[in-house]
Amino acid sequence: MSSAIETEAPAISYAFRRRFRLNLNIAQVPPLAWLVLIVVLPNILLIATSFVGVSKGRMILIPTLANYTRLWNSNGFWHLLWQTLQFSLLASLCGALLAYPMAYFVGRMTTRHKALLTVLVLVPLWISLLMRVFSWRLILGQSGLLNSLLMTTGILDQPSQLFLYTPFTVILTFAYISVPFIFISTLNAFEKIPTSLIEASQDSGATALQTFCHVIWPLTRRSLAIGVSLAFLVTVGDYVTPAMVGGIDGTTLGVLISSQFGMANNWPYGAAASVVLILCVGLILAVLLWLCPARGVFSGDEAPGVPYPLDDGGLPWPAIAGRLGYGVVITFLYAPLLLMVIFSFGASTLQSFPITDFTLKWYAELAGNSGLIAAAQRSLLVAVCVVAFSSIVGTGFALALHFRPVRGSHLMEVLLTLPLAMPAVVLGVVMVLGTELLSIPSGLARTIIGQSSFVMPVTLMLVLARLRRLDPSLVEASLDLGAGRVSSFIHVLLPLMKGAVIGGALLGLTLSADDVMVTLFLAGPSQTLPIWVFNQMRFGFTPSVNAVFTILGALCLTAVIAASWVAARGRTSKLA
Repeated sequence: MSSAIETEAPAISYAFRRRFRLNLNIAQVPPLAWLVLIVVLPNILLIATSFVGVSKGRMILIPTLANYTRLWNSNGFWHLLWQTLQFSLLASLCGALLAYPMAYFVGRMTTRHKALLTVLVLVPLWISLLMRVFSWRLILGQSGLLNSLLMTTGILDQPSQLFLYTPFTVILTFAYISVPFIFISTLNAFEKIPTSLIEASQDSGATALQTFCHVIWPLTRRSLAIGVSLAFLVTVGDYVTPAMVGGIDGTTLGVLISSQFGMANNWPYGAAASVVLILCVGLILAVLLWLCPARGVFSGDEAPGVPYPLDDGGLPWPAIAGRLGYGVVITFLYAPLLLMVIFSFGASTLQSFPITDFTLKWYAELAGNSGLIAAAQRSLLVAVCVVAFSSIVGTGFALALHFRPVRGSHLMEVLLTLPLAMPAVVLGVVMVLGTELLSIPSGLARTIIGQSSFVMPVTLMLVLARLRRLDPSLVEASLDLGAGRVSSFIHVLLPLMKGAVIGGALLGLTLSADDVMVTLFLAGPSQTLPIWVFNQMRFGFTPSVNAVFTILGALCLTAVIAASWVAARGRTSKLA
């Protein structure tokens, strides 16, 4: 009896260990380490910090609910929270009203120049956020274009102060930022609707409105909800835009949170406000996605180019309306940027319209500005380090997740991209807490880590998406012919995915060079160029800022052209 038990025990022990062992291979260790150090641990630290007290600027490591009690009893906090959510949600919905019809026009009614029409909408995403926000001050300011036109036409006797530093200005600017995000999200859904479905609806006697309500809308509303959610996430954590165009009445919760980690030096209270903001944002996004369920999913290129629909008179009125609407939105996107470029050549120190004299002196002043040059050098150093690190790490993680999947790989993939789904002000707070835990001082090293937290996931998603579209038989054939794994990677896999890697690097370069909201938390005295420009606009405007923005815009356009050229070469090589 005893011998039977002795022989059975090792078998039971082995089965137990086999059932509950950690299903992990060596390739999954680096992504898991990144996940723990950059994502999980800082967020746990954020939650833990919200439950500690503070006295004389120092945290007291005693559990307490004082921070949440203070938030609950603060009318000012609830007002700012409601105002923040209201601004972002209204702006996202307004952006959807502009972007959704435009995506329908490009995706369903355009047969020529579709790529050009798409790129024109997306280019503003590559332009500096500060430039896009500040350009509205040139239009709505007391001496801006709108006041000048109203005074010239005699509608106003003196400049009005009602156009700038109002809640409406914040919503308008947020809507301006939201349009490209919603457009690109819904465009793909419109392109994938099979033309046969629309033809079947029309053949059944359905009107255009019925076809839209019962065919087009159910197949695109999920993508629209995702686009609105993305725009909402981008704007709800933006505390820079309200500070530039909102004034006191346009203050948002992000300003309060950033101040708690700055001048107020009350990190636990700021952490509690961040946790409440995350919970509210998550609830709103869950409701938004629940209200727009998916009714049918298509993959591939099911929708060929379709001709413009004609009415009974033979005139393409829908096409004409689509072109006019597209032109209005493009004007809305580009007019502020072009106005800033024009002002960069104005000789006057006041941003007034019309411009009488033109000069290049503001560009000449940039060469002698030591603060600007130092900030630009730091930005270049940070951007190069972030892009190089994120490209290598993101590509490696994508290869590990694709070729060495284990149980929980999908969850790991989602968690690795979590920083992209966090409001920027909260991500800045999380990165401050994480780098403090690792005893990394404020400066360039902390900035590089903080920016890599949201740049690396971009490369990861692009490369992973490219790997999943590849034919696995290509690598298998290389291995069957005697090539080693390294040789197969260099000569087969790398050429096929290099376009995604380069695209991720270019996009990461733009994200790094343009970041303000996260970098403000991390840079300390080591100001990057966007931080330097932001401080110039907060503490005293100089016309040279227009010149700086114009140069940054030109560099961003160069990056767009380079990315388009790389993509075109990739398509040409595949066809060859």
